[in-house]
Amino acid sequence: MTDCCDEKTLPAPCTCEACCGGDLPVNPFVAFRVAYGMLLDEDAFKTMMGNPRGKQMFHSAWLHRSGVVWGLRVCREGELVIKVSPGAAVDQVGRELLVESTMCLDVRDWVNKQQLGAPQEGCTTTTIEACLLAEFQCCPTDPVPTLSDPCDVTRKHDDCSRVVESVKLELRPGCCPAPAHIYHRVRVLLGLDEAGEDDEPGHEAAVAAMVVGSASPDQRPIELLRQFRTMAALDAMDLRPPIRDGEPCLSLFPALDECAGVVLAAVEIDVKDESGCTEIVDVRINPYVRRALLPTATIQELSCAAAPAILGATPDSDAGGPRVIRDSLEMSEDGLTITFNVTRPLIHGSVRRAISMTSLSSRGWVDEDIDTVRLDSANRQVIVSLADRPINDIVRLIVRGTGDTPIFGSDPPVPLAGFVGGPPGSTDDGVDAVMTFPNPVQRTEDAS
Repeated sequence: MTDCCDEKTLPAPCTCEACCGGDLPVNPFVAFRVAYGMLLDEDAFKTMMGNPRGKQMFHSAWLHRSGVVWGLRVCREGELVIKVSPGAAVDQVGRELLVESTMCLDVRDWVNKQQLGAPQEGCTTTTIEACLLAEFQCCPTDPVPTLSDPCDVTRKHDDCSRVVESVKLELRPGCCPAPAHIYHRVRVLLGLDEAGEDDEPGHEAAVAAMVVGSASPDQRPIELLRQFRTMAALDAMDLRPPIRDGEPCLSLFPALDECAGVVLAAVEIDVKDESGCTEIVDVRINPYVRRALLPTATIQELSCAAAPAILGATPDSDAGGPRVIRDSLEMSEDGLTITFNVTRPLIHGSVRRAISMTSLSSRGWVDEDIDTVRLDSANRQVIVSLADRPINDIVRLIVRGTGDTPIFGSDPPVPLAGFVGGPPGSTDDGVDAVMTFPNPVQRTEDAS
């Protein structure tokens, strides 16, 4: 639990000048107040601009966090150039980044600026890890005439009237930082995190998850909501903005400005050093370390899809048993061999007694004589050889996942769960796979 007395030791938030300053002011909690006859100076207009800008940045940074919104595909152009396609993102202080045209970064220039150490004897290859980030930058433009400031010794008569927001690519040595997993208790409650050894918040959430699981099915949704609100409240009380070294005030945002870049890709560069001559051998790009921001409408639909599993609305969850692929069923032209495939490895000894075949005549069912049943483990294929071809038009193949002698999977060791896409099977009892099909040999002879 959080001690309320700790709040007395927290520093005050930074002022707008300390957080952003200058051309693009950020002051979400200072609004401009207008009165009749008031003289407006430069600071008044900065206050007017900084309030809505700061509000949006504060909202995006804390409630949506940082990530890629669309595009920003990273790939190689030739051998030694990294290319980033147009796209948009939100950085860690809530600024919106827009790349309107393709951007390129030459790996050779970056490697030449790195201090790789003293030349190695012989020919050695070193792998350099780096992280590609998209970072915010701005540039004043469009100068217009202005009144000369009597205190300005330069006596400037014009100044820039616009600030263009843009993006720069930054390749930093080292691994990409892992996304910060905030709301640890909530993540443990929902099964996304595990509680560590000395993890008191995690253990609180693990206990909450057990309380939800022990509730009756009709009360489980209500209990989950209650525990979710409790864990979220505790996690929110633990959140703190960072403090810059040497400064007494809190940041307004979840990250400091120098750490606000958006991760686009992890980059590995193989560099061969031979007698002081550096040569880039290979460049590998991994864009999957980035975090993508999903639209609210998509999150709503995903929440609805995950709800039954979270609430335990499907008590008979599938145990992971093997399943028969229905479309894989084939019968040889002579009617003596039937094959089908399964999705998981099988225990060989469980196959023979779990398969039977019958055919239907006008006088009733006839048991067909199975000669051998073989298992092709490499292809996960079951091969059924008959002593004679089926004698009736309608043939029925039964692959048992129930009863005394079902087929068992080897990993995990559970019974057959029927067909792909069928109902779930448990660890104790599976589902039969029953296939009914016409006898192709009998139908051919009848046609003749």
